[in-house]
Amino acid sequence: MTTSYKLEAIKELKAQKKLEREAEANALVAKRQEEEKARQASEARIAAKLSRIASGEPAPEPEPVVEPEPVAEETPKPAPKKKVTKKARKAPKKST
Repeated sequence: MTTSYKLEAIKELKAQKKLEREAEANALVAKRQEEEKARQASEARIAAKLSRIASGEPAPEPEPVVEPEPVAEETPKPAPKKKVTKKARKAPKKST
């Protein structure tokens, strides 16, 4: 026999799942719109390039890419470590 709190939990779960499915559908629609916008922009660039080629117009000079200079961070250098030398062990003297 099913109790009322189990039925309520099932209803809440179904409502939550429905909201999740709607959110996924909205995200999918938004993604497809972005992809379509990118595709149209790409086609517009290609069409402009083909029209320049057809009219015999020279290709535009590409803009020089300016790379930002890397900023050298000054980090304190660690002090040089002293070399540790091992002292040679002397053999124990034999007593006579």
